[in-house]
Amino acid sequence: MVVKTIGNGRDVGGLNVGLRNARRYFDRSVAYVELQLGHLHIHCDLSPEFWQKPEITDSRLADWLASRLFHGKAKRAPAPVTMVPLGRNSFRVLPYTLPAASTNAMTRIGPPPTANRPQK
Repeated sequence: MVVKTIGNGRDVGGLNVGLRNARRYFDRSVAYVELQLGHLHIHCDLSPEFWQKPEITDSRLADWLASRLFHGKAKRAPAPVTMVPLGRNSFRVLPYTLPAASTNAMTRIGPPPTANRPQK
């Protein structure tokens, strides 16, 4: 799932999961989430307001996001981040990368392959 960072323009505070992602990927009976940040594994409590305002905030998460996504940048606008489900309440957090270009026929440039066949 793709989520966005939250912050005040200068500091990163955590992740905004979004209501749709919260309902789809998070279990209401769980009060915490485990995040794998590279070699670091952290346990973040979900606030009671998580289901109305689905945000994960933690100082370790904020520091990791700042170092991976905003290293050397003064302005820190919301940035996309990938969260890969690993289990019931566990996710791997990765910097977002654009998907590879599609190789289907709709993305080809030029006439379809049958257009250049000699007629019999």
